[in-house]
Amino acid sequence: MNRILLAIALVAGLSLAGCTGGGGEPDQTADGGSSSAAEAQPEAEKLDEAQLKEIFESTQAEGQSFKEGGATGEMAKALESSKFEPAKCKDITLNLINSKLVQGGTSVAGASNDNVLSAGLSSFDSVDDAQTQLDGTEKVAEECSDVKLTTAGLEMQVKMKASDPDVAGADETAGIVASVETGGQTATEIQYVAARVDNSLVAVTNVADVEEATVTNAADAFVESVKKAG
Repeated sequence: MNRILLAIALVAGLSLAGCTGGGGEPDQTADGGSSSAAEAQPEAEKLDEAQLKEIFESTQAEGQSFKEGGATGEMAKALESSKFEPAKCKDITLNLINSKLVQGGTSVAGASNDNVLSAGLSSFDSVDDAQTQLDGTEKVAEECSDVKLTTAGLEMQVKMKASDPDVAGADETAGIVASVETGGQTATEIQYVAARVDNSLVAVTNVADVEEATVTNAADAFVESVKKAG
């Protein structure tokens, strides 16, 4: 079962799509980007890794605290040896994990003490960069809406669709609901919630079956902590 959960997190890029990757080519927002309203506002100060770690490990959500650290390198290695259909989704996911789409961001990621939730915090040079990365959630949902993944000898069908989560205090939000099927049956459902606060991002996902509100409430808590730090 651990292999299944790891593969789920990998294919969707869920715990990392909002904290170490990006959501589109950097020049896509140059003309009339989605954050035109934000351009008139002064840029918030970019948070460094130490600040993000302090926020991450001091925030409590759903009765759980969070600890930085994760298996980003292990995930990337597992993905490199995995087979994706369509094949392009492998590159999309690897680019998200390896921070190849939006440059200059700082980030931390980890999991809740009970290993039910995964979360990440990122901060960027500008609101536009943060918004570009957030917009990547839609790209994943659209271009990889139905993916066949084979990893560690396990074959799964992952179906993703965009969602519109409500996160208190966020400037913009995006989300993905991923249904994972093995042997023709739904194994689990993953909720990914991302929220932008000025030039910073919060991303939360479940790696075990929980109610949608559990993921959203955790995002609420992290957004509040980021706003206080800013």
